Amino acid sequence: MKQTQKKESLSLMKEAMAAREFDRAAAIGAKLLKTHPKGVELLLMTSVAELQGSQPRRAFPCLSRLLSIVPATGRHIGMVLQNLLVFARATGDYHSVMALADKQYRQKREEPLFAEYLANVIIEHDKYISAAPTYSPEIMRAVKLLENIPATFSRYYESQKALAQLYIRVEMTDKGLSLYDKLVADRPDDRYLRLLQISAQALSGQVDPAVCNSLDLIENHKETDTQPYLVVSFLRPHVMPDHAIPFLEEVFADTKQHPQHRFNAAFALARTAEVRQQFDTAFEWYQKGHAAHRSTVAYDGERELAEIERIIALTRQDAVRAVERRDVTAQLAAEDDKAAPRPIFIVGMPRSGTTLTERIIGAHSDVYPAGEAGDFARAVTETVGPGAISAQMERIDDKAARAIRKKYLAAMKGYAPNAKMVANKTPANFLRLGQIRRVFPDAPVIHCQRHPLATTLSIYTTPFANPMRFADSLQDLADYYRGYEKIMAAFSAVDADGQIFDLSYEELVGDPETVAPKLLAHCGLEWQAECLEFYRSRQAARTASLMQVRRPINAEAVDKWQRFKPYIGPLAELAGPEETVGKSGRDDKTQAA
Repeated sequence: MKQTQKKESLSLMKEAMAAREFDRAAAIGAKLLKTHPKGVELLLMTSVAELQGSQPRRAFPCLSRLLSIVPATGRHIGMVLQNLLVFARATGDYHSVMALADKQYRQKREEPLFAEYLANVIIEHDKYISAAPTYSPEIMRAVKLLENIPATFSRYYESQKALAQLYIRVEMTDKGLSLYDKLVADRPDDRYLRLLQISAQALSGQVDPAVCNSLDLIENHKETDTQPYLVVSFLRPHVMPDHAIPFLEEVFADTKQHPQHRFNAAFALARTAEVRQQFDTAFEWYQKGHAAHRSTVAYDGERELAEIERIIALTRQDAVRAVERRDVTAQLAAEDDKAAPRPIFIVGMPRSGTTLTERIIGAHSDVYPAGEAGDFARAVTETVGPGAISAQMERIDDKAARAIRKKYLAAMKGYAPNAKMVANKTPANFLRLGQIRRVFPDAPVIHCQRHPLATTLSIYTTPFANPMRFADSLQDLADYYRGYEKIMAAFSAVDADGQIFDLSYEELVGDPETVAPKLLAHCGLEWQAECLEFYRSRQAARTASLMQVRRPINAEAVDKWQRFKPYIGPLAELAGPEETVGKSGRDDKTQAA
């Protein structure tokens, strides 16, 4: 009788799932589990129904039970582990999954599967917290877990691919590139692996290998992925094969292609036309590329600008309280780990010279350049919770400021325990300056400025790894730039202690011997001639500007925007009076102070 009832219930459950009535299926499964708590397939079906239904958090007990009863060699283990990741993605609760994975790893160290899985959960959690790389003991633990996986493991090759990607993410560049070379030598026909290698080489400034490997895929393997074409077009556009043009045009014309491929194809065609001085054709392709991206990624410009207004309002409120907070500032500094490096924040719009600035500062013997590190945003989120930047800013009281400061300094010490200062050149941190001033009111901030048309057009014509939503429309780009100007004007107006240094890109490349020493002095650093020889550094340039930072300072990019002047539409209004373009709003006496 009971067996008949069970079969009938299972049939009803399957019917509900087939009809996508997942909540009903989950309810049936939960009822059955009361009498059959160890049924593996029943637990799996119920957990899947709960994950697909309206309350995915209810899936965790089923998945936790499954992990305790399904053997590492069982046929269901892969589905269980995958569903745990689905749970984490659906709920944001990576900590529960990580704790469960860690428990399995500790109990079954002889099973490499759980070491690999724990590492993968840590990596995914790290990316969930911050798209930009961050330092954490957990992510370094993931490195060790993957490094120690034995070659006899059935998924050894997959674990090594994950390790190579992780090496590049945490800037263990030499290890990453070396591992890619080894893996490609073992499996030269793995196209996905070769694409990962090319991206890593380009990101790490290995221009010649990136271009050679891209051309090999294009010429000898009839590569259909658009990434190699994009790499060639932006790193060595003059060697783009002629037959690539019709192929890329065909890819873009095919609306069934993934939008990223259409974006890549359009930008590769645009850059190729630009090099051939066909500027009208080039700009048309840039517009088509942005249209492809915009078709899948919505952008709410009004919401973005309203957020900027909220940050400005909070900044003005903070300015009123600045005098009474001086004692708090002294207390914050007094509680610092004296062995931790002090922070430098480099901010500005993308393509405004933040990379060049960081390279100059980072060439100093007392400074470690951390690149576009996401550690400050991570420390804020871990302390006050996720949400809009303005909402987080409102939650940063004195207690939270202490916690964030402690977390951030610990991360900086993790990057470079022997450095005196660590430079973070995340351009978008200009939106977080209000947060930064609450936590680090004593930290030097470098605000990079460049001709507004040079900045916006460079943004518009650069294929960022994560394309910027506001850049897909010239009007949205112009509006966003005005918002940036407004928020920086607000921060400048309340910068009573002169912590913000307004750095003109045009002045820096025009007279580096004069401007660079002032820049270093603002950070409390003695001048070193090596700071103008930054291009000799082998450190990876984690930026879209990777070509520029491997050459001496030069002014050739200053007026490149003028080639597109006839096509810029709403951007034209951004240019102010010619005599003030590229100049800071503060006099030299303030800058040198």
